[in-house]
Formats: sequence, C-alpha cells, structure tokens
Amino acid sequence: MAEPYLTDLRELVDGWMKIEPKVGPVECKHFFSGAAAYRDGAIIATLTPVGLAFKVPAEVHDQILGAGRAVPLRYFPNAPIKRNYVVFPDATAIDANEAALLLLGQPLG
Repeated sequence: MAEPYLTDLRELVDGWMKIEPKVGPVECKHFFSGAAAYRDGAIIATLTPVGLAFKVPAEVHDQILGAGRAVPLRYFPNAPIKRNYVVFPDATAIDANEAALLLLGQPLG
C-alpha cells in the first residue's frame, strides 16, 4: 500500500528541487502506510493516506492554519496532533512553488 506514496513523493520532491535547489538533498523512504522525505536525517514532509504534510516553523504553521489552507496533522483518528506540521488533505491543493517555500521554512504569500 505504501509504494504508490513513495513513488508519488519522489516525483513531488524532484519537482520541488527543480524550483528551489536549496530544498535538497532529500531522501524519500517508506513511512508507516505512506512515504517520508528526509533532509539531514530529519523528516521534512510526508505523503500518507491523510494527505501531504510539511514540518514548518511555528509562525508558518499558525499562518497556514489561520488562512484555512491546511489542517493540523494527525496520522490516526485518535492520535495526538503533530506539532509544527500542517497537512493538505488534497495534495493538489498546494503547488510546487508553495511546497518549496514551506520546505525552506518560509510563509506562503
């Protein structure tokens, strides 16, 4: 079940790095029932059945949630909310330029 997520995340990461090379280098691996993108050994994004999630600074987190662009990340229904992560349930709700900004810890325009 995780394989399509890994393939899709690799394609997304390739696109993000073409837009902004500072995003990389990034390594994608299987992650629970999806895939995760790692930079310097830390998770920076995941693609799972709940959507496309990014780890972002607190101020960016609050800006995105406040604008209603994304929701707090919760991998399982009763799991705690993952702090400083935002998830776009529909991965197409964010374009490659915006994703690159998030991966660099910058707010969206």
